[in-house]
Amino acid sequence: MKRILIVITFILLLPLYAMAAEGVVTPTGVKIAFLDAQKALDSAKEGVRLRQSLDEYVKSRQKIIDLEEQDIKRLRDELDKQGPVLSQEALKLKQGEFEDKVNSYRKKVSELQKEVQEKRLGALDEFNKKLEQSVKYIAEKEGYGLVLNKNGDGGAVIYGKETYDVTVKVIEQMDKLYAK
Repeated sequence: MKRILIVITFILLLPLYAMAAEGVVTPTGVKIAFLDAQKALDSAKEGVRLRQSLDEYVKSRQKIIDLEEQDIKRLRDELDKQGPVLSQEALKLKQGEFEDKVNSYRKKVSELQKEVQEKRLGALDEFNKKLEQSVKYIAEKEGYGLVLNKNGDGGAVIYGKETYDVTVKVIEQMDKLYAK
C-alpha cells in the first residue's frame, strides 16, 4: 500500500517537475528566467563603451612599455657596437646601465600589468552593478522570482528554452538607462 501511494504521488507531481524543468513555474510558484551575461557585456552599449575605454587605457600603457623597449634596444645596440672597443671599466658601466634599464623595464611592465588588471576588474564591477540593476528591473516587471546566468564559465544554466532568455530585454533596459 505504501508503495502504491509513493507511485501515485510521483505520477501526480511529475507534471509539476516537468514544468519546472522547462522554466515555466517551479512547484513553489517561482517564475524562472535566465540571461547570458557575457552576451550582455558584448552587446549592450555600456559594455561596448567600457570595453573601448579599457582598450584605450591598455594602448596608452602599451605605448609606455614600447618606449622602454626602444630604449633598451638602443642601449643593447650601443653595447654590441662599442663593447669590443671599450675598456673593461667602461664596458662594466655600460653593462650595469643596461641591466639596470632591463630591471626597471621588468618592474614597470609588472606594475602596468597590475594596473591594467585592476582597471579591468573595476570596469567589470561597474558593468555588473548596472547589469544587476537592469536584471532586477526586468525581473520585477515580468514577475521573475529567479534569474540565472547562462554563461558557460561558471554559469548556472546548462540548457534553457529561448523563450525564458531575458538577455535581449536586459540589454535593451541597460541601453535605455546607461547609453550616453
